[in-house]
Amino acid sequence: MSGEASCDDLARLVPPDELDELLSAISRPLACKLAIFDVRDARLAGATEGEAVRRPLVHEGERLGTLAASGARAGDALDLAAETLGLLIHHARARDLAATTHEEAMRVTFGELTEHNQRLQRAVARLEELDRLKSNFLATMSHELRTPLTSVIGYAEMMCEGLAGPISQDQREYLTTILGKADQLLGLITAVLDVASLESGQLAVERAALSLSEVVASEVASFVPQAGRRGIAIQLDARGDTVVFGDRRKIRQIISNLLSNAVKFTPDRGRVGVVVRPGPLAPGEGDGEEAGPPAIQLVVSDSGIGISRDQVAKIFEPFFQVDSSSTRAFGGTGLGLTLAKAYVEAHGGHIWVDTSPGQGSTFTATFPTALDRAGSEVSSS
Repeated sequence: MSGEASCDDLARLVPPDELDELLSAISRPLACKLAIFDVRDARLAGATEGEAVRRPLVHEGERLGTLAASGARAGDALDLAAETLGLLIHHARARDLAATTHEEAMRVTFGELTEHNQRLQRAVARLEELDRLKSNFLATMSHELRTPLTSVIGYAEMMCEGLAGPISQDQREYLTTILGKADQLLGLITAVLDVASLESGQLAVERAALSLSEVVASEVASFVPQAGRRGIAIQLDARGDTVVFGDRRKIRQIISNLLSNAVKFTPDRGRVGVVVRPGPLAPGEGDGEEAGPPAIQLVVSDSGIGISRDQVAKIFEPFFQVDSSSTRAFGGTGLGLTLAKAYVEAHGGHIWVDTSPGQGSTFTATFPTALDRAGSEVSSS
């Protein structure tokens, strides 16, 4: 920096009250008068009497002002004042430089953070758009796939019933296999479509009074042949009044998904237990004054492989598989528990699991017994 400093540079570096204290501390023991002036010769601090000796105040080749002293030891006062002010100005400029550097670093950092946040916002917007397109694609493809599949199922049923002419026993078995696989594929397509509906927030729930134990008994009966082929016993225990208000199709899907998982992960000659009973709506709620609202609980337990603690929090996420290795022993899309949780919560209930590796799993789903309670749970979620 060269040339004369700005007129307030010295006053900015060393405040006037500090200058007054400094000049007073020097002039008092030397029995003289001291004053300091800025580059425009405006007095900043101190005073002189009579004829005064003046000396430019220069720091690192830059003139910052003028020192003036009067008295017998004016020269000594000027030397001491110049040396002391030089140290003060040096440290003040070091602090000033550090502050400027810090401010510039903060400005650069803020600019980088702003740019980074803008990139993140653009990335989030892009991901949201891709997610929306994915959901739309899944919904569209599910509809498009379900239409021809319905025709396949319909014509296969007509052939199986002999409407297209007599068929042999082998042909009937082939058609039965086709129908079974077509129904399985239709279930997968429906599950994908329901997940797309969940992501778009368009899950609709119809409500009517129904006996949960009757619906559960019907679903258990449909799983008995499949489980029996592997020697798995399904035990059903229904207790008390089990009337709930809900969507029959979605509740059937909840029961089917829980039973399917239980049978799938239970080893041959194992056991699956199904209990329908009155109980608290949420986990941890007991009897007595602190008991929660009345509900009907569906409890499905198995003697299967169980689930590790770190996987329990993930099992209700879409497409998550407990056995995700490339050589999985079990099938499935990983959508069953996701849909079960969504359907249960849409009814105002809760679903949770108690499990440990090698000890089997127990899933509990609850459904409110009062229509107004179920409606209020959904509206608040």
